[in-house]
Amino acid sequence: MSMITYQKAIEIIQAAAGKRSLQEEKVSLLQAVGRILTEDLYSREDLPAQDNSAMDGFAVKSEVTLLATAESPCLLPVMGYIAAGDALPLQKNSAGGVYGIMTGALIPEGDFDAVVKVEDVEVFCDGGVSSIRIKAPVPVGNNIRPQGSDFTKGTRILKRGHRLGHEDVMALAALGYTEIPAFKKLRVGVISTGKEIVPFATQDIAVEQVRNSSAPFLRSYFCSLGCDVDVFEQSEDNASGFGEKFAHLMSENYDLVLTTGGVSMGNWDYVTNSLQKLGVKTEFHKVAIRPGKPLLFGVHEKTGAAVFGLPGNPVSTAIGASFFVTSYLKALRGQGCEQSLQLPVIGSIKKPQGLRSFFKARIEQNDGVSRVRILPGQGSYMLHSLLEANCWAVVSEEGDRVAEGTTVEVHPWEGRTL
Repeated sequence: MSMITYQKAIEIIQAAAGKRSLQEEKVSLLQAVGRILTEDLYSREDLPAQDNSAMDGFAVKSEVTLLATAESPCLLPVMGYIAAGDALPLQKNSAGGVYGIMTGALIPEGDFDAVVKVEDVEVFCDGGVSSIRIKAPVPVGNNIRPQGSDFTKGTRILKRGHRLGHEDVMALAALGYTEIPAFKKLRVGVISTGKEIVPFATQDIAVEQVRNSSAPFLRSYFCSLGCDVDVFEQSEDNASGFGEKFAHLMSENYDLVLTTGGVSMGNWDYVTNSLQKLGVKTEFHKVAIRPGKPLLFGVHEKTGAAVFGLPGNPVSTAIGASFFVTSYLKALRGQGCEQSLQLPVIGSIKKPQGLRSFFKARIEQNDGVSRVRILPGQGSYMLHSLLEANCWAVVSEEGDRVAEGTTVEVHPWEGRTL
């Protein structure tokens, strides 16, 4: 099977996702963070439900303050006080008076059309009746939160495919949502291969061994994308042991299987042939990228489960997950493609001709201008540069060098400081 371009690989992945459908379920709003919406959500009501005060102060009819000055202040009686949560007073007209009002309290009905802050008036008592002096005109609508100024009934607030965050929960709670329609979580199984790989918790390891860093990454990464992820590490590194674990995943109806290692051309790279014997139709094997060229994608012909064979080096695994597996998930959930930035590069870049190249990089700002710096330590085994990076810089297949200042594609990492 010949090597294909990055774009062709993405098209194949998205087409495969388009042939599947995910089940839906109702999820409690309290457990909704990270879940993916199956439909658009709309505001069920106006918020605020009615005009209310943005400040502690006094509700007034702005017209009566038009001539107020420091030398000739407007003297107005206080008719009562309204706190947040109070019912509106029966008096609907100002009749030349004001109401003391607290932040969030409803604006009295009638001709009250502004709020003057308590700091901007002089409050005093005259014969036991509180009054205020206003020393400047109060504009119409001053310090009033209009009805529907946050959400208007019937407007769309969140789109299908949106991944819910903490802020979304706050807004939906304010609008009375108690549960949301979400895709059922995909069951993802990870099978690690490589006789040199040992569990990451292993403390005493031989010099020829390597702790498994890819599996913990894949588990945490795809859990954060709303999946349930189980990791199956190899007890013996051979085709037989691999086949047993893969067969178990198919019998347990896993939706997506990720393997790490064993997809290159070495003597011990048995995963590709094993998957074919296990009923996986290979859609492609090898993509014109660096790192991560041996990437494999297939579909289990009986269950429909998607299978990604990710190269074993940890950075190659991360690129496969971030750009290829994530594309499958987004297409499956109708989320659309991630938007990238276009930024000039600092310094020149050497790259292999004919391969789309992914660089660990950092967005930097100087005098308000953003540029991207390619970091040292680009080896696919090297993790220290991942800690400094906050983005991937992606360079197209053409050419073997990118000159300083050339615009390149940049994908920021969620949660990393720019």
